[in-house]
Amino acid sequence: MPDTITTTTAMHDSVQAERARIADLSRIVTQARLTLPHTIADNLHARAIADGWSADAMRSALFQALVQGADRPRASTPAQDLRGQTISSDPNNPAAVRDAMAEAIAVRSMHGYVAASPRHTEFLGLRPSQMAEELLRLRGQGVPSRDPMVIAERALTTTSDFPALLAAAANKMLLAGYQPARPTYRSVFRRRDFRNFKPHHHLRLGDFPALMPLVEGGEIQVGTISESKETLLLSTFARRVRVTRQMLVNDDLGAFTDFAAMIGRRIADFENATAYGVVNTANGDGPMLLTGNAPVFATSAARANKAVTGTVLDLTNLAAGRAAIMKQRSLDGMPIAIGERMRLLVGPSLELPALQLTVAVTAAEISKENVYAGMIEPVVDPMIPGNRWYLFADPETAPVFVYGFLEGATGPQVATGPIQGVDGVEISVVFDFGVGAVDWRGGWFNPGA
Repeated sequence: MPDTITTTTAMHDSVQAERARIADLSRIVTQARLTLPHTIADNLHARAIADGWSADAMRSALFQALVQGADRPRASTPAQDLRGQTISSDPNNPAAVRDAMAEAIAVRSMHGYVAASPRHTEFLGLRPSQMAEELLRLRGQGVPSRDPMVIAERALTTTSDFPALLAAAANKMLLAGYQPARPTYRSVFRRRDFRNFKPHHHLRLGDFPALMPLVEGGEIQVGTISESKETLLLSTFARRVRVTRQMLVNDDLGAFTDFAAMIGRRIADFENATAYGVVNTANGDGPMLLTGNAPVFATSAARANKAVTGTVLDLTNLAAGRAAIMKQRSLDGMPIAIGERMRLLVGPSLELPALQLTVAVTAAEISKENVYAGMIEPVVDPMIPGNRWYLFADPETAPVFVYGFLEGATGPQVATGPIQGVDGVEISVVFDFGVGAVDWRGGWFNPGA
């Protein structure tokens, strides 16, 4: 039990340090966007997170880009590795070699992975134990024997480059799988990141106090912004995989590479399922809101955002749902300017009618045209069961559901740590993600027929 507690504490400290580093990088890049094109700053930011740069290395790279007018990260950028050591253009620099090796592992293990630099080809044929030996040699820590057991023992120490190599490879594969994914829930949820793990309150739409006439020499009247009782919480999800001395000796990193290659896509799927799990609560009515002590969707006069009886998805019922949303008012009774753009959310069973009602068609008669083409965007996801269908206003205008990440840690993060009592290291993936309901005014629910 004490060993388990020690291991857990070490992993927690490692994760906390990584979160602090990423938060520092995000603050620096936010300031840099004032003077640098956003594309340059964002590219450097992504590389800094993936390659373990320190805050000083991030500042140096941004300054270099500003001076040279660079449009992409350069090999000469004075980056730093996970231990704060400078990554130079020297081909024998351990950090540069380690990054190329990480690319080689990713290319070998993940179908379709595209390496950022051609140098990875030098290491495509090396076994893991050979990579470990080469990294030890570059650090002046050559082993007295080529015995795989000796190499493995030295390679898996906390001062070796090999654990950092595994973390870099895992991070590259994870991001390659996660970043291209586009979970459909993001089309109907509003993003709002979290500063910390404390409860976050959400301001209601349209609750800025109404403007009052101001006579010459008069005093501007004080108003208040209505704040809802709804709160959101950020949750942490994590998994880990071990790389043991036996795996390195046997040159078998299959479990590790399989884990790293699939986890990015799996996290995106998990994210999507978690979000729609909230929507599907109570047979599609959504979770209970503190305000009104009622679910998100209800037929009562206070909500009036659910069909009394489920109906088919057709033009008449679509118009009824749209009208219901446009009739909603804010807490203070103000009309809500929801706008014309809406999202129609359906499951696979209603994909065809959803497309037929919203896709532009060429018709000989005006009466046969799709009047909502360009005004309502269809969103189809298998997480919506049966014939249920939802209509949502633009989430930036009238959010019903909200999601977010920890500020500075958008997406999953990779960390490494020793295995207490075992020769090896653990690669952990930590994902901070929050989702919840904050209002009902921007949505309409029809149980279907």
